[in-house]
Amino acid sequence: MSTPNTEVATPGEMSDKLAIAELVRLERFYRDSAQWDKLAACYTEDSRVRTTWFEGSGQDFAEGSRKMAERGRLSTHLVTPTCIRVKGERALCESLMEIHNRGEIEGVEVDTIMYGRFFSRVRRTGEGWRLVSFDGIYRKDVIAPVVPGQPVPIEWQALAHLRPSYRIWAYMMSRRGYRVTGEELGDDRPDLLQAFYRAAEQWLESGR
Repeated sequence: MSTPNTEVATPGEMSDKLAIAELVRLERFYRDSAQWDKLAACYTEDSRVRTTWFEGSGQDFAEGSRKMAERGRLSTHLVTPTCIRVKGERALCESLMEIHNRGEIEGVEVDTIMYGRFFSRVRRTGEGWRLVSFDGIYRKDVIAPVVPGQPVPIEWQALAHLRPSYRIWAYMMSRRGYRVTGEELGDDRPDLLQAFYRAAEQWLESGR
């Protein structure tokens, strides 16, 4: 996780942080409430989004999310903007997150929860702060039957080769026809995270 700024924020910095926190919360709200145009407008034109199931621009992410919803996969995102660092016209925001999804496996209804963080580069534009990037960083996932005590029909041995930080999520996404790679950001791959955070710090300092 990125290092928080322990200095007291000025009124201007606090105003920026509040605006960024609002942007980050609304981006998830717009996705969950199927407001696709508003979701796309949260991103800059040159933005990049990477999650378990998608990599591309923010505008294409909004369209992909619409298609996913039409295919019946609907999730609820709980997000808490936690560490926001502002440097001039740029900022970094890291948020604690949960993703809740209800699905089924061979007729058994199940609830799946993903735990982790969302991380974004943010830039001030003529329209206000907008997301330059959006990345999921995954920690763990869990699954439970909707009916307590009902067996979940998963062959756990078949999932053993999947990354522990998003093993169940990858399995459930694959059942919907989405391909999840083994190279996503996760707490079980500190090598990936270290390089990721270094690049984010460089961008905050220099814009490159």
